[in-house]
Amino acid sequence: MKVNIFCCLLACTLGSNVTAGLTHEAFKEGTQVTVHCPHSVEGKVRWSRESGGSRADILRADGDGEIKHINDPQKRYDSQADGSLIILRAALSDSGRYFCNHEAAVELTVIPSGTKIVSVAERSSITLNCSHDVGGSAVPTWRRDSGEINEGRISVSTQDKTLSIREAEPADSGLYYCDGKPAVYLNVTEGQRSDRANHHLFVLGIRVLVVFVCSLVLVIIYFIWRHKSKTRGDDKQLHVYDETPAAAELHLINGET
Repeated sequence: MKVNIFCCLLACTLGSNVTAGLTHEAFKEGTQVTVHCPHSVEGKVRWSRESGGSRADILRADGDGEIKHINDPQKRYDSQADGSLIILRAALSDSGRYFCNHEAAVELTVIPSGTKIVSVAERSSITLNCSHDVGGSAVPTWRRDSGEINEGRISVSTQDKTLSIREAEPADSGLYYCDGKPAVYLNVTEGQRSDRANHHLFVLGIRVLVVFVCSLVLVIIYFIWRHKSKTRGDDKQLHVYDETPAAAELHLINGET
């Protein structure tokens, strides 16, 4: 019973809901991009891209060759033996979510040539500026290539046309547009989050160790108690056996008398 309690405690401590997030990758315009399937592929592979709410097939490949489903006069798309998708000279239109055999593989962003790239640490504050050739609107419209802008942590200045992000998160990474023109690609690194994750794992390890030690002590106590109980039972039984011959001898003596 104590062993079952220990197993339950250990399972509750280790149990967690692990979800694998979609990988985001960014490449400069004109570079070569390789997109891998989430899992190993044997036989046929089918690649498609989702952009603007619609999905379109790119190509299918198997051991006999490949069939392209899009117009590719420059032959920029190709496949490898392991099923990976090759994009030669990535274009802005290649941005989107890629699927391998209908399974999401990567969220790809192609950064326009000349776009400024800014990297900041998680939980930092950052201010993004509009491009110099942006129109003269009083309040510029800011948007991102994918995902929504969290207005709770983001503010737009009407004076210098900047966008400020407070306590940046990795989810804020992406290509930002100011009045429809690329302004900056923001990359929020997860350095500080990794430190917290390591701390969380350390605390979890301590908890597992404490549960293990406590449960082990309970198991030892249980078996000691069980051994002592069995020993006391044996002593009582031996005591009864010791008294029986004396009683029998007394009975015989009385019988002879």
